[in-house]
Amino acid sequence: MGQIFYSCAYDIENRVCCVYEADKFHANCYSMCGSVFSIHYLLRQKPYRIMWGGYNAIGGKELSIFSREEDLLGLSTYLEFKESDINDPEYNGCLDKVKFIYENSKRWKKLNIWNDAEKYFEWEITHCVKYENFLVNHTQKLAIDMEDYFKQSRAFTQKGDEYAIDLIPVLTETGGGAIMAFLDGIAEETTEQLAGGWCGDLLQIVDRLPEGYSLINCCFADAQSKVKYCYAMFGSNKDGFLIKNENGDLCKVVGINVYEKRGYATRLKIQETKDTIEFIPVDISSKTMGGE
Repeated sequence: MGQIFYSCAYDIENRVCCVYEADKFHANCYSMCGSVFSIHYLLRQKPYRIMWGGYNAIGGKELSIFSREEDLLGLSTYLEFKESDINDPEYNGCLDKVKFIYENSKRWKKLNIWNDAEKYFEWEITHCVKYENFLVNHTQKLAIDMEDYFKQSRAFTQKGDEYAIDLIPVLTETGGGAIMAFLDGIAEETTEQLAGGWCGDLLQIVDRLPEGYSLINCCFADAQSKVKYCYAMFGSNKDGFLIKNENGDLCKVVGINVYEKRGYATRLKIQETKDTIEFIPVDISSKTMGGE
C-alpha cells in the first residue's frame, strides 16, 4: 500500500503544532497540495520545526535513527503509540524513545490553518504556493532562493499551469518518501542528496538572506515532468536534441534506483510523427550528440 506521510510544523517552546495527513509522498508533495500550502503559510508567519513524517518511523529499526530530542518531539506530533508499546519487546533498544514520544504526544496544542492558507495563497486562482524570497534553515544556517528553485524544478499540469515538486517535503522527510517521486528518473540537475537533510530543523521563509547564512543550490525535478516542460517551452536544437533553457543548454535526465544510486546521464533526441512525439535517450558519451 505504501507509506503514509504527515506534514508537521511544530513549535517546541510553545508546544503548538499543525499536522495534516499528506497521503503517500508522491501523491501529495507538490506545490498545489493543501498540506504544502499549510506549511508555506506557517513559515511565512514565524519559524517552525518541520518534519514530513512517514508512518514507517514507528518501527523499532527506523526509530533508532532519530537521536535529537527535537526530532523525537516531531515524531510525537503524529505517531500513535499506545501505553502498552512502552514495554513492547519489538522496541528493544528504543523503549526510552517510545515512552518519550507517547508521553509528549498528549502535550501538543493542535492548529488548524487550512482555510487560512488557501485564502493567503488564493488557492482557487493560483493553485500554487509563492516561490518568492528565501527558505532558511536556522539550525544549519543555510538558505535556498525559492525563485531559483522553482525555475529549475517547475513543470506543467495537464491544464497548462506551472507547478513543482515542493522543496520542503523532500528536504524534511523522515525517509523513504522522496525516492518514490524519483523512481522514473530525474533531471540531471536534481539535488536528490539533500532529501531528508533538513528533517526536524527550524525553518522559516524570509524576504532577505540573513547575514552569515550560506545560499545552496536546490532542485527536485522528475524526468518525465522536466522533459514535457522543456519540450513545451524550448523545443529542440538544430540537431533535434531537447533543450532546457533560453541559452540552448541540452536537457539531460538520469535514472535512479531504489537505493538512490544514479545511472548514466542521457540526452534526448526528439522524434516527431503525425500522431506521436518520442524522446529517444542518447548516451552522453555518443559522438553524434551535437549542440555542445
